[in-house]
Amino acid sequence: MIPEELRLTPAAKDGLFDLLSRAVLGCLLLFALFPIYWMVLTSFRTRTEITAADPQLLPFALEEIPAIVRDPALLLEILHYENYITMWGRFPVLDYFINSLIIATTTTAFALVVGCLGGYAFSKYGFPGKGAVGGALLATQMIPGILILLPMYLLFLWVQTTLEIPMIDTYHGIIFVYTTFTVPVAIWMLRGFFDTIPDSVEEAARVDGCSRLQALVRVILPMAAPGIAATGMFVFLVAFNEVLFASILASGDVTPFAIGIQSFETQTTAYWGEMMAASTVATAPILLLFVIFQKPIVEGLTEGSVKQ
Repeated sequence: MIPEELRLTPAAKDGLFDLLSRAVLGCLLLFALFPIYWMVLTSFRTRTEITAADPQLLPFALEEIPAIVRDPALLLEILHYENYITMWGRFPVLDYFINSLIIATTTTAFALVVGCLGGYAFSKYGFPGKGAVGGALLATQMIPGILILLPMYLLFLWVQTTLEIPMIDTYHGIIFVYTTFTVPVAIWMLRGFFDTIPDSVEEAARVDGCSRLQALVRVILPMAAPGIAATGMFVFLVAFNEVLFASILASGDVTPFAIGIQSFETQTTAYWGEMMAASTVATAPILLLFVIFQKPIVEGLTEGSVKQ
């Protein structure tokens, strides 16, 4: 038995639990953010510093901090910012980044259009084979991508030779591949968000004279905007970061950033500083986009988990 004087009060238990939870979340946050910190830090280092046997966790020594505080201009002498200048001339980084934006943005648009219609149908309609179709959509996500790569490549070759429609190394070809992969996930995510919208809302819109399509566009979709934002961000990141299919089906003028950045590693050497600088430049707009749409994304991720 624990003595009465050693027992924690309910307030002390809540405070201890809050402290432990914050400590665990802090450790997880540190684990998640450290690779990003190391990427940015490496982008400001010379090749000698990057390949050193004992890399430092800070870009400067601790004894240099007082001098830097007095004169912040000393950072320009310590940080090797030339990596951000030379990376543009070594490889067409900007072209790779624009290709990724085109592919990811178009894929997101197509996936959201189909996902909204499909998710709405699964949520509000009852039709024969609904369970089987839903299970088939989920089953497509259980197949490893490497098993589909060769059949997809042969399909593209058949389309090119038979129908004379270029598919390999084209925007529409890789966008078609990414859309087919992301639509099932988009449908199931949006179905959960549509389930949170009461049927009475749509019925009220129908009573006011809206058709089913008008009720969807004017009432249901605006209410599901947080879920659409969360789904769109997920699809965008998947399309932006995909490597396997892009390495085979998207080269030449449509090479995305995830593949083009590998150009910094050649058979003779690896330009780690320029590679990390290019990665930092490409990551910054994505992080900015997430910060701007953080509120609707977080709302969408939480609202879709509860059915009203």
